[in-house]
Amino acid sequence: MISGLSMELGNGRTIQFWEDRWLPPGVLKDIFPRLFSVSTLQGSVIRDCGFWDGLEWIWSFQWRRELFQWELDLVHQLHELLQSVKPTTEKENGVVWKFDKTGVYSTASFGKVLQAEVLPEEITSYSFTRAVWKGLVPPRVELLTWFVLIGRVNTKDRLCRFRVIAQQDNRCVLCDKAEETAFHLFLECETTWKVWCAWLLALGRQWSLPGTLNDHFESWTELSVRKVDRKKWFIGFFAVIWTTWLERNGRLFRDHTSSMEDIINRSFRYSEKWSGVDPIGC
Repeated sequence: MISGLSMELGNGRTIQFWEDRWLPPGVLKDIFPRLFSVSTLQGSVIRDCGFWDGLEWIWSFQWRRELFQWELDLVHQLHELLQSVKPTTEKENGVVWKFDKTGVYSTASFGKVLQAEVLPEEITSYSFTRAVWKGLVPPRVELLTWFVLIGRVNTKDRLCRFRVIAQQDNRCVLCDKAEETAFHLFLECETTWKVWCAWLLALGRQWSLPGTLNDHFESWTELSVRKVDRKKWFIGFFAVIWTTWLERNGRLFRDHTSSMEDIINRSFRYSEKWSGVDPIGC
């Protein structure tokens, strides 16, 4: 939890809770798409998503149906994000970022707060936690990648450990050949590995399978490349992670399967969009 975080929102009468960008990580419907899809408060302003209990603001949400256990885990993550954020009754809406003397949010400062107050010491000691928060990709993409690297993304093995799904339902959504762990889904799976290989080929590199996702990130981002290629190489890592997660969720929740070519091309398009350049130099 982020004990020192305070956002001054004003009265919350004009900002939509799910749809507007009023929190540093991004738009809540993009960060928590599953919760947004089952919320009865779509289109509601912040003031209508909670109530005052004396001097304390209580966030209160309503859902179209009873939530699954893994969805309740998402609700818990949402409450952690919101715990020190509250509207006021005395001023109009505005956002102040308390962890920067200018009052202006940056993903770098948000990442430092998360590292200092959310993560245990054994995680913050890894160099990758700081390297993730550079502001080169959308905040929701940084957040997902960070969750992947610290082992907090809800892959099937994690859901099995929490007894959200049965052990026999733990197969990888992309290949159906192994247990869906973060390492398998984002690196070892034959589908994902083909995407990584496409990037390596496009940038003229060769690779061997790393031992961990953390090793992969550190090796990928620290590899000596030409200065002109450094940014697109770095962004490429996030693009593959994001593309893999979207494809996995599309197959799992919408029964939609993309071709291998489409998955690879999508990762390059994301990189191009985020960097403003052609990721393969064409």
